Amino acid sequence: MKRFCVNCGIEESATTPIIRGLCPKCYTEIRGLVTKPSSIELEYCKVCGGIKVHGKWVYVQNAEELRETIEDFFIELLKPSEDFILEDIEITFTPYEDSPATINLFGKLGGTKISHAITVNVSWKASLCPLCKKVVGGSYNAVVQLRYINTDSEIERFVNSIIKEFELWIKEVKPVKNGYDIMLLDASLAKRIAEAAKRKWQAVRVMESYGDTRRTSNGLRVSRFYISIRILNFKSGDYIVVNGIPYTVVSFDGSWLNLRDSSGGISRVHIDEISRNLSKYRVRKSI
Repeated sequence: MKRFCVNCGIEESATTPIIRGLCPKCYTEIRGLVTKPSSIELEYCKVCGGIKVHGKWVYVQNAEELRETIEDFFIELLKPSEDFILEDIEITFTPYEDSPATINLFGKLGGTKISHAITVNVSWKASLCPLCKKVVGGSYNAVVQLRYINTDSEIERFVNSIIKEFELWIKEVKPVKNGYDIMLLDASLAKRIAEAAKRKWQAVRVMESYGDTRRTSNGLRVSRFYISIRILNFKSGDYIVVNGIPYTVVSFDGSWLNLRDSSGGISRVHIDEISRNLSKYRVRKSI
């Protein structure tokens, strides 16, 4: 026996299932596919464009990342009805401007694919994210002490990539002897830089510490995070002094150093031994 939609009377077919007495069109109009908020407020940083989602700041690099972040946020807000399986959404909105957002829903209702558009009023609240507040306030939370044995094109590319990737979170880059001090607004970014260095070079030594302890206006004690990254990029021709004996670096494969002493003898030393006693070594580039 054929079933009919109790609202419009259309007969059930392969393309028009009857769900709880209603065809897909009437079900959508009467029961709705999703429960949605009538309006939402999004907080954004007026300096960097970051978005605050569920109490946490999300930093986006471009319009596509912003759209994906907003879509993920809306998916969590929308509550599908028990008969509708939500598979995907597409959202059209005007960033940082109070206006309705159009959300196209894609999914299945009664086993049949269906799409439907809804709107939600979106208001945007301008503020400053914690990182940009620190920029305005002139403070920074972490210092990367990047040091290396030799300056070469790989080092230059690495430093330039850091500056480009973390530009918004770098307070200052200060050149020092055989390296740079990089002042960052976020300690987690300092650790990401250390991990990037370890992926690029085999011989990298990392040490973490805290300093510059101070009290905030509300009486809390806070300390600045320091991370020392030493890239041991020895090269053929370098001179090092070990326990007062000078050697010339013959070769270095990232793990083992072949050293020649003044009499021409060759010694093979692992980088771990060099690292453990680095304060006893002096390095100067051969001329």
